[in-house]
Amino acid sequence: MKKFTIKRVLIIFFAFIISFSVYLAQNNTINPKREIGDAVQVTSLPVSGKVVILDAGHGTPDERSRK
Repeated sequence: MKKFTIKRVLIIFFAFIISFSVYLAQNNTINPKREIGDAVQVTSLPVSGKVVILDAGHGTPDERSRK
């Protein structure tokens, strides 16, 4: 009889946690929507002696660059 009581309590507890999480997510308290231009804090790691080149690479050659 005691196993069924513990099982019921755990099911009710997890149901409460899930419903509370859904409530917070719908009210944008966990992940609020950002507007364009809002500052976002990021972390950058130090890169020593390396060069990073980013290329958009849209699939067509760049006609402006002749070299």
